[in-house]
Amino acid sequence: MAHTRRYVIGIAAFVLLLVVYLLWRGGQTGPRSPGLSVVFVGITNNPTRTMTPFRVAVCGGATGRCAMFMVSNTTPDQYLWFKATSIEQKTETGWQPFIPSNGSWSGVEGGDWSPGYGCHLAIGWPPGLATNASWRFKMDYGREPSSLGITLNQKIGRQLFPPGLIPFHRNKEESTVQSSEVKE
Repeated sequence: MAHTRRYVIGIAAFVLLLVVYLLWRGGQTGPRSPGLSVVFVGITNNPTRTMTPFRVAVCGGATGRCAMFMVSNTTPDQYLWFKATSIEQKTETGWQPFIPSNGSWSGVEGGDWSPGYGCHLAIGWPPGLATNASWRFKMDYGREPSSLGITLNQKIGRQLFPPGLIPFHRNKEESTVQSSEVKE
């Protein structure tokens, strides 16, 4: 009987601590830095995929003139997905949407990037854009389930644990970030 009572008290204390932690985490406010950083590094020609001395990924089979970016998940504890959604060209009146001439430009996308992970991405020059033009792209991103949630979903074979349901995990939020300016 005393063993059962200690067991119930231990479970109740754990649940109480978990509730207090979740309320504390949810109540935190303040400025939030973007979860994804996209920084222009330089121009390259015919990049190749490498793993060392640092990782370079070549997006969409990009060849010829490419812009190199460092893309990083800057969150301390969240997995991210991301996808480039549009291109903008700098004009005298400011940033304007740019539509590639042949419509075949493909930006970058990825998923399940762990906290703090980043790599260099070579992105093909948008067709029809002058080589001396200044441009940038917009990227949508959001939070993935925690690594525990991802693993459990994979083991089960379906999304039983959506983002936000796993303890110690914030709800999935979609945001947009702009790359830094591509300029020679």
